[in-house]
Amino acid sequence: MLETGFRLTPQRLAILAEVQNAERHLTAGEIFERVRRKYPTIAYGTVYRTLHLLAERGLIQEFPFGDHATRFDRRTDRHDHVHCVVCGELVDVDVPIAILARQVAEEQTGYEIHDHQTVFSGICPTCQEAGHRLR
Repeated sequence: MLETGFRLTPQRLAILAEVQNAERHLTAGEIFERVRRKYPTIAYGTVYRTLHLLAERGLIQEFPFGDHATRFDRRTDRHDHVHCVVCGELVDVDVPIAILARQVAEEQTGYEIHDHQTVFSGICPTCQEAGHRLR
């Protein structure tokens, strides 16, 4: 992290490690609870600001959802996601055909597109089993 121009602290390392070692996309609150086990005096604001800083520096990805908590992803490569509109779960998917969407967008708009992410929205199997349906 020194190469990216900000100070390396044990707390920042712990926050980054929680995102990198997570088995799923965590919220800032979940990361805070995990880091607080090691650093009981750490403030939520510190975790929140550090997560945004790590995302700005390209070390993690941040996925804000208007009505659900922002999720953080350890993968920084181009990949797509499926988002549950009921529980907020965010799952990585690799959809090779989605890369064609970038080319189509460039051709139709004249934009020089540098990156894109596709997020599919729906209802996860767990929420479906609980009886949730799209209205």
